[in-house]
Amino acid sequence: MGYAKNPDCELVAIASRTAEHAKLVSERFNIPNVYVGIDNWKNLIDKEELDIVSICTPNYLHAPIALKAIENNCNILCEKPIAISREELSQIEENLKNKNLIFFTSFQKRYNPVFKRLKDIIENNVLGKIISVRYYFSHYGPYKSWKALSEEKWFFDSKKAGGGVLLDLGVHCIDILRYLLGEYDKVNGINFNTSCINMEDEDNCNVIFRLKNDALGFITASWCNEPHETVDIFGTKGYIKLDLTNKNFVSYGPRKLKKNDYLQNLIECKPSGDIAQYVLTNHFIECVKKKTQENPNFEDGKRAVEFVLDAYSLKE
Repeated sequence: MGYAKNPDCELVAIASRTAEHAKLVSERFNIPNVYVGIDNWKNLIDKEELDIVSICTPNYLHAPIALKAIENNCNILCEKPIAISREELSQIEENLKNKNLIFFTSFQKRYNPVFKRLKDIIENNVLGKIISVRYYFSHYGPYKSWKALSEEKWFFDSKKAGGGVLLDLGVHCIDILRYLLGEYDKVNGINFNTSCINMEDEDNCNVIFRLKNDALGFITASWCNEPHETVDIFGTKGYIKLDLTNKNFVSYGPRKLKKNDYLQNLIECKPSGDIAQYVLTNHFIECVKKKTQENPNFEDGKRAVEFVLDAYSLKE
């Protein structure tokens, strides 16, 4: 949708395993060339003259398609997670080294203006030294919170998904916390359950970790609860709690913070929803035109996956 709305972008081809689904999308967005079948994405990248490849396939195909796109000198916007193993991350990184290509990770939450204003608060020392952070993110799970075209429930297949809810929702959480507070240092622990979905991997998960600025972090990701998203930041001078599923989404303390201009900017902000994806797409296209790499880049996608893999390594 974002590409179709951008006047500087022309949609020329689509690839899908299923002809019916490809036809639906091609007709909706007037895409002239359709590739279907087992090698659909390989044929598309090899046969078309492309500036951009947008990867929004099941997780296990993200890295192979990215590598094929790099081989054909295509700029890439890749859905998260950009890979499902350290080996895949290394391969993408190595192949990008000598290429002048733009790689964006689809972390659209960064484009919610709420987080930019929260970052301003943190960077201007309104809360003092940050000592702890909490991010809670949940919904009903795949195929319940949104409807997929495909009947194949690959999200619940460990080999195709690469993990569970932490790899799906947790990557968003750690990316926003890295954006707000800087790099994470170490993952210290994980607990998890398979509580509500018939699958091998976790559908409920908590991770504790430490950031390089010594703040302590806690992330909860769940596919078993009502849609809910909260971010809590605690500092030596005060705290801010955001409830992104609530109209009055900001609470804070102490009361004297109310006079702070940065806090007022946050309170007056209107959280954005799906429109953030369009802003991300427009930013990516603008960077491709200017040949300027900005964020969220490959490194952002890589660090988010590494965070999850670090947590998974503590499962046993």
